[in-house]
Amino acid sequence: KKHPAPLFSSSPRRNIIIPTISPTMTASTTTQICSFLSLLLLCQSSAVDLNEHPTLKYGTLYSGTGGAMTEESKLVTADLVHKAIQSGFRHIDTACQPRHYDEAGVGDAWTRAARELNLKREDIWIQTKFSGVGAHDPNHIPYDVNAPLEDRVRQSLEKSIANLQTDYIDSWVMHGPEDSWEDHWKVWRTMESAVDDGRVHQLGMSNFYRLEDIQWAYEQSRIKPKVVQNRFYADEGHDVGIRAFCKEHDIEYQS
Repeated sequence: KKHPAPLFSSSPRRNIIIPTISPTMTASTTTQICSFLSLLLLCQSSAVDLNEHPTLKYGTLYSGTGGAMTEESKLVTADLVHKAIQSGFRHIDTACQPRHYDEAGVGDAWTRAARELNLKREDIWIQTKFSGVGAHDPNHIPYDVNAPLEDRVRQSLEKSIANLQTDYIDSWVMHGPEDSWEDHWKVWRTMESAVDDGRVHQLGMSNFYRLEDIQWAYEQSRIKPKVVQNRFYADEGHDVGIRAFCKEHDIEYQS
């Protein structure tokens, strides 16, 4: 199973866009994206109801060549996240998946920007993810693969909280389906307990492309998912049914 993070998103409720600027992009492409985002940020900063207008999240996926991130790519993550917050972004999306993300760089960046801008922790909204074993580079897994599944989930959260230099996570997302519903509920129930403890404020699901799976997960969960994050591609039918379900149940659709 692949557990990639999406680059851009559209929501039936908030039209959320998650931009990621990759170091492999050309200068002209990056300039065009930055101009577009600056315009949206300007619109977002005006006195409007954000439930009816676009909001922006900054996605920190590193689009490298695979394998573990290099020291250079980690520096790129920290620099771009710092610039994003300086430019007006307040929502950050990352993952506890060293193959594609540098959570520690995100932690360094948001805390540095917050000091410079005199921001409080509650001014920054941070979303990260638990990724199953198959989503990781075998040489860089952020938890004990021999531990029970529930312990792996807890260890991932501890790693995220330490990396991100915070004592709570605003949104914690299951990065992809497990191999069975039994394992799915082991992960989800453990994530629910983190909400009970106050260390996580809401939960979400990512890379779930069958509407019936999302419906079943929603109906059977004690703490309902508040986020579904998928790739927004024609091959998946642009998630028409899933987006309608999200709108009906006040779930934020991200991509």
